[in-house]
Order: sequence, then C-alpha cells, then structure tokens
Amino acid sequence: MNETARPISDGAEKELGLVYKLHTHGEVELVDYLGTDSSIASAARTSYQKSEGKTEEADRKLIKRLWHDRHTSPFEMVNLTFRIRLPIFVMRQHVRHRTASLNEWSFRYTKCPELFYAPSEDNVRTQSATNKQMSGDALPADTALKAKNIIEATNKKAYATYQELLDIGVSREQARVVLPVSAYTQIVWSIDMRNLLHYFSLRLAEDAQPEIQDYARIMASIVQKGWPMIWEAYSASK
Repeated sequence: MNETARPISDGAEKELGLVYKLHTHGEVELVDYLGTDSSIASAARTSYQKSEGKTEEADRKLIKRLWHDRHTSPFEMVNLTFRIRLPIFVMRQHVRHRTASLNEWSFRYTKCPELFYAPSEDNVRTQSATNKQMSGDALPADTALKAKNIIEATNKKAYATYQELLDIGVSREQARVVLPVSAYTQIVWSIDMRNLLHYFSLRLAEDAQPEIQDYARIMASIVQKGWPMIWEAYSASK
C-alpha cells in the first residue's frame, strides 16, 4: 500500500474499489476520498484557533453539535468521489444536485453499450392516486409481466434502430437520439460531505423514486462505514 501523510479513514480505505451491484446493470464504487471525521472537528476548531490535542470523544460531541446547530461549513472539508453506473432516467434526478462535480460517458465519443434498465416483475408499479409524481402499489403479477416484456422489447428495438443508424453512416452524436432513458450511462461524481448529506435527506426520503433511493442507500452505507461520527450526527438529527 502507498504511504501517505494525510489522515485516512480505516473504514473508507476498506470501501475503496468495492463495486456494489444493483438493478439490471447498476454499479456504485467509492474511488477516492479526502478527509476523515476528525477533519470536520479540526476545521471547526479553527474558528477559535485550536485544532489539535482533542480526543475522539471530543470530536464526536463537536460533530454532533455542529450538525444539530446547522453549522455545516466544516462538513465541506470532507470529499467523496464515486463511480456510478445508472439509467439515464435516474441520472436526470441525480444530476439535479448541482453542488457536485461530475464527468459522464459521452455517446459522441464512444458507442453506447447495450445496457438497459427494466424493472423486475415485482417492482412494476401503478401511478399514485394521491401524488402526481409518485408510484403507487405493485401491479398484479400478470400485468407486471406484460409491462416488463413491453419495456424489454422496446429497449431491444431502440438499440437495433441505433445500430442501424450507425451502420448506414449516421454520426454517433445523432444516432443516439433514438436511445430511451432506460439506457445506462456512467459518471464519476465528486461531492463534499455537507452536500452529500443533503442529497441523502432528499433521495432517501419516502417520497423519492425507489430506483434513486437504492443508489442513495448504497452511498449512505459507505458513509456510515467510513465516517461513523458524521453518520451518527446526521442520523440523530433526522
């Protein structure tokens, strides 16, 4: 292992490079990070010109108080970078968090891979009768299977059309217009801890779309393991 003089989190080190799989082709991986629990406490103590010589328990209490009182700027001293493969329709929600930095697969430069999302039969949902943007209950099994088959057939037809356009000489940047939002894309996504916790507050909420909740849940589990004091403070204030 490379030696480093920077503070490291044992929990985060164990998470680096682990690939979590979800849905049809989804993946989440922590590829880099900067800062530990103590980085938050140290940054906060800079306000009164003291940052050294404190115990782990003192750091825990300070972090909890900071989050409870919404003194959140010190939480920006920790940064996480993820590699995420997700369907475009989930990406459209994910990218709404504009405080993050990202780079995405480009289907102008490279061919779109044949990777498409389709829900499992037990996860085809009705439209909510009370909320215009939410799903409702699961569809009956026979209807759910029919819906899943329609989605998969549409995905295959769209990709065949995309390939046909490429074969007759259409540019990649134009041929991609026939790809559905079920197509997978991939991003490298870097975000500071304060804004990541805000992301969790929205994307782990009960009214968030279940598919993006699944991605948020994996990232939250990584934070819980790598930054336990921060996660404890966040969880206590919900």
